[in-house]
Amino acid sequence: MIFEILKIVLPFLGGGLAGALVNEWLRRRHGKIQAIPLIERVNRLVNPQLKGITLARVTGAPGNRQLEEIEKLREYQLTLRNTSTVHLQDAEVQFEFPTEDVEAWVSRPALSKTAPEPVDAVVTDPWKKGFRWRIPHLPSTDSIEFSFRAVNPPSDEYEVALYKTDRVVIERSKGEPSARKTSFDSRLKEVVLVAAASLVAAAISFLLTGASHGNNVATLKEGACTLTVISSFDRVAPGEWPWSGSGPWRIFHRVINAGTQKCVVESGQLTGAPAVVLPGEELKRTAFSASKPKLVQRELGFGIDGSARKSQVALFGESQEQ
Repeated sequence: MIFEILKIVLPFLGGGLAGALVNEWLRRRHGKIQAIPLIERVNRLVNPQLKGITLARVTGAPGNRQLEEIEKLREYQLTLRNTSTVHLQDAEVQFEFPTEDVEAWVSRPALSKTAPEPVDAVVTDPWKKGFRWRIPHLPSTDSIEFSFRAVNPPSDEYEVALYKTDRVVIERSKGEPSARKTSFDSRLKEVVLVAAASLVAAAISFLLTGASHGNNVATLKEGACTLTVISSFDRVAPGEWPWSGSGPWRIFHRVINAGTQKCVVESGQLTGAPAVVLPGEELKRTAFSASKPKLVQRELGFGIDGSARKSQVALFGESQEQ
């Protein structure tokens, strides 16, 4: 999640150069193969631990049922956790055990809740038993639980593999991965490095071209007439330039009526003729400048009727204007 936020925010902080650096870094990072843990919470022999108690299962047809003693029963409880940055879609996971007498159970993922679908497992060794599921959706940070019971397995070993994805593999872990904190620290270090690179790129961009945007807010009040005047500018992308051929700077003016009564506003730059702005409404104007805008003191008249009070307000305009 934090890397997706960086991808959106940092280009605004660092301009085009920083955005390109961040996007390239994220592309390379996400393109690498990432390992996700299969956590072994339980891998043990089941022992009744009570004198005179044994393990057995019912066999035979109804009416002629018998108990068959089980010499060795091994239980597995496993958690597959998607710690990668990849949202897995329709990935398939397969388990293989060194015995044919195995029972399996799988849960829904904790977050996506999409039910796993059983798929025929292809097992090359005839003495092994395989289980395979297709997981419709296992997003990043989601997890899914597996349980198995194997009768008389020759060892505690099993095989697991992930299919239908070329960027994620499974790494077995006994208990919670010990590198969890280290992994977080590593990610935090990466975030700091990328943020630093973006700030450096932003500084270089600022020194070479100057600020690419600006903003100024003023509040005017006369009786029941309260206005918020916002003046700002930004650099226009080449494809957005007006057909008239005017320059690459765009200026925005907004006059917001923050009071409870209508206000009459008059300004040569904003309205020309007097304009009425109702409570909660705003007056908008957009202009273009061939040179970088700068703040210029302008006269603005405003009031609740035709008798407007004159006041000076700072508005962005053509840099050559005085």
